[in-house]
Amino acid sequence: MTRALAYGSMLVLTLVGCTQQEAPAPTLTRTIVLEGVRGTRPDVGVPGRFDHMAYDPATGRLFVAALENGSLEVLDLDKGVRVKSITGLKQPQGLAIVPTISCVAVACGGDGKLHVYDTRTLEEKAAVEVGPDTDNVRCDAKANLVYVTYGTTETGAVAVLDPRTWQKVREIPLTSRPESFQLEPAGKRLFANLPAGVRAVKDGAVAIADRDSGRIEAEVPLKGIARNFPMAFDAGHDRLFVASRWPARLIEIDTRRNVVLDQSPCTDDSDDLFYDAKTNRVMVIGGGFRPDLQDASQVSTVSPPGEMGAIDVFAVGPQGELTRIVTTPTAIHARTGLFVPVRRALYLAVPQRDGRDPEIREYRVAD
Repeated sequence: MTRALAYGSMLVLTLVGCTQQEAPAPTLTRTIVLEGVRGTRPDVGVPGRFDHMAYDPATGRLFVAALENGSLEVLDLDKGVRVKSITGLKQPQGLAIVPTISCVAVACGGDGKLHVYDTRTLEEKAAVEVGPDTDNVRCDAKANLVYVTYGTTETGAVAVLDPRTWQKVREIPLTSRPESFQLEPAGKRLFANLPAGVRAVKDGAVAIADRDSGRIEAEVPLKGIARNFPMAFDAGHDRLFVASRWPARLIEIDTRRNVVLDQSPCTDDSDDLFYDAKTNRVMVIGGGFRPDLQDASQVSTVSPPGEMGAIDVFAVGPQGELTRIVTTPTAIHARTGLFVPVRRALYLAVPQRDGRDPEIREYRVAD
């Protein structure tokens, strides 16, 4: 048994012993190898870096942004195989399924465009100019609108596009380039992380905007916390969950009063997190300690040893209190993924390392 696996086993037992809740760890069920997917910049902190994913229930396909490889990887989850690698993209980052037109939208930071592909034929249908460092994408299927972030550390915005024509409907200006954002399903609010960059050490913030008017309604400061990248929204309880990297924290925000409710240490270098409404739990994906961005004094107290990544699972109490109930060590720099509730599975991107091909791991999430 490796040190990381031994650590994971001990940690599960320790945390279960400290809580009245059952804490089944996410269970690795299968692995899909992405042969030949490599990084083009070996000097970066995460060689072969992946970014985000999207799942299309109509086709059963998982779309994966292989940022450093410049490709969109398409996987058939029913068969457990790769269908195609769409190459020639410049730093693909955020993805979203647009069900009204059966397409997947891919935000590319390298050319500032949103590339649109048919989810079945995989033919490119459009390439839309958005702005510098185009990043995260969300689709409001009810309103039939697509939201895309872009910008710099000094200024940023969310562009709102009509997928019938791919014309820009309006913009929501922000004080800096936003990272992950969420749309209120039954309302008109947009929540956006403003982390101030990957090396920031000043306070981050969460902006709250009216997505119809584009007006900023509030900004929640994160005192002593920076690099807040991933975000998830619990619409049933009006709670927002944000993870930061400096220091490594899971933060819970009451979106009725726009105040921080609770926070707890979590795994280092988080880039995705998800709220599971069925279990009232939060899953944080972290890539582990980053020596290129952190010094030893910044290592999270709950991260696995070395540079090992992890999936942290938190329970949310009746008053919103956060309790970390299980940690599953994963792989170095494995920090992006996607939770697909209908499949009760979390998909994790593991980048190349030591000559090994990267892979997508499927973890079963217990009810």
